[in-house]
Amino acid sequence: MTDATAPVTADGVLGFTEIKRWLRHRHPMIYIDRVLDHRPGEYLRSTLAVSGTMDSIAGHFPERAIFPGSHLIQAFAQSGIILYQMSTSLLGDDELTLIGSVHSKFHKIVVVGDQVVFDVRSDRITPTTFHFSCRATVEDRPVAAFRGSLVRVKVEQLGRQLW
Repeated sequence: MTDATAPVTADGVLGFTEIKRWLRHRHPMIYIDRVLDHRPGEYLRSTLAVSGTMDSIAGHFPERAIFPGSHLIQAFAQSGIILYQMSTSLLGDDELTLIGSVHSKFHKIVVVGDQVVFDVRSDRITPTTFHFSCRATVEDRPVAAFRGSLVRVKVEQLGRQLW
């Protein structure tokens, strides 16, 4: 991103269009629908509305749609990416954030019609690494818990671009 001042609203809410300014992901890989509240360096609350029209639902499983746990991890990571940038600086055009580690625990399946709330907490921030944790809930009931890290890297560090 070249815009060093991505918008942050006074009430802490970010809509989908604003979220796209913080993420490199694009359809169908953006999972966060809204940021409900945030405090840089501390926390971010975001939502994911699970719909039967999502690409990930179509084949998982056709007879009984369940939202994939791996996609919950991706939504957790995207929430962390936004909080990390808000807490440090926006990614440069030559930078990416990659998942360094994830520890996850799933308590309940997530299905079509659920609205998942991610309560992400900053655990430790360095210039190149962000350690964070999260509790994911549906209707105030836990569905998953995560701990993980993100690594900020220059694209050139990833080696020869084969894509």
